[in-house]
Amino acid sequence: MIELMRGSTLRRRRQARVAAAALVCMLILLAEAGPAVAAPGDLDPSFGAGGTVTTSFAGGGFASAVAIQGDGKIVVAGSAAGGSGQGEFAVARYGTDGSLDVTFDGDGMVTTPIAGGGDEATSVAIQPNGRIVVAGTDSRERFAVVRYRADGSLDPTFGGDGIVRTNLTKGDDIGLDMALQPDGRIVVAGPAGSPSRFALVRYRRDGSLDTTFGDGGTVFGRRGVLRALALQPDGGIVVTGYDAYGLTVARFLSDGAPDAAFGDGGVVRRVVSEIFPLEVAVQPNGRILVGGDFDIFAFGLARFRADGRPDTSWGRDGIVRTRVVKGAEQAITALVIQPDGRVVAVGYSGPHEAGTEIVPSFALARYLRSGRLDTSWGGDGKISTGFAEGATASGAAAQPDGRVVAVGTASDAASVSFALARYLA
Repeated sequence: MIELMRGSTLRRRRQARVAAAALVCMLILLAEAGPAVAAPGDLDPSFGAGGTVTTSFAGGGFASAVAIQGDGKIVVAGSAAGGSGQGEFAVARYGTDGSLDVTFDGDGMVTTPIAGGGDEATSVAIQPNGRIVVAGTDSRERFAVVRYRADGSLDPTFGGDGIVRTNLTKGDDIGLDMALQPDGRIVVAGPAGSPSRFALVRYRRDGSLDTTFGDGGTVFGRRGVLRALALQPDGGIVVTGYDAYGLTVARFLSDGAPDAAFGDGGVVRRVVSEIFPLEVAVQPNGRILVGGDFDIFAFGLARFRADGRPDTSWGRDGIVRTRVVKGAEQAITALVIQPDGRVVAVGYSGPHEAGTEIVPSFALARYLRSGRLDTSWGGDGKISTGFAEGATASGAAAQPDGRVVAVGTASDAASVSFALARYLA
């Protein structure tokens, strides 16, 4: 009996030693493998192939803008060769995992000819009823707006056939940005005429011009090239672009009149800055962010107070410069304002001269509310993401969970394609 008890004790001790040895081995393996927990700014491994997705349209295509539906699906707009082979509005919709949504036009992709080829979509937005609004320019250099049903078909209740074209001047009218107002009206902005002037058009929900806005639905501002717009909570419309003196910011009231409380008669210009503006965003506190490139070789991000004065609490004298990739040309093309006030700038980096080793890539930076880089994101606040032989990002949006989706164009030896990347919050 005693011997049996001794044998049982020995077995328990051996089992304990084996378990302890196994635990030590597991801990060693974990230590050698390094931390497995994903960090903020990392590519989201649950999206596409390791965080990235590319989509090829027949004849090639490039993406310009992205919007997130209420159900989390991702809608990307741009241009593709299409049936005309010359260029049409192109839209693709993805599930939350990055796979094409086959409930959208059967295969997740649709192209729409506007004026016989050479059409280009530059912005996209989702209405509360799930309809998709896409804006840009047709081949006749007119503002063009298209609305799709949730299944990808054209919405005939918008403009009669789903397409609205607006000719503003005898010159080139280029729709570069769009926003949806809370009441459902649609504002499209860009440069118009020759010489070019800031131009805005507002449409009712059925696609007709909103005659309560400006002169019969249109507003012309100062001479210059308008690049982007953003809406304020009070209905004000902020636009940015450039004139002969450089960076320009203007604000209009909800009826299209210049906002006299902003800058000099509604305009801020001759800003002491080398920023070439490409994007604008309004923070919850009313501060205005304008992003683009700073002297070609850096991200440039300026912030203005609600009255148009430079916000000197942001960076140095209201301006922040960031080199995401050393020696590369780089620019901000999209801005995402996160709920905690941090700012994600999305853009691109690429070679300044042919023959260099710099490959065009998505470039991103995240900033704290002070304008300093957020080093908790990507390790130093900066991220570069490559695709095959090169890629450039032109749009971005945030999901409700804080993850950022950046979109643009990827290239390889054969063609160009829609490119998407999703980053952890």
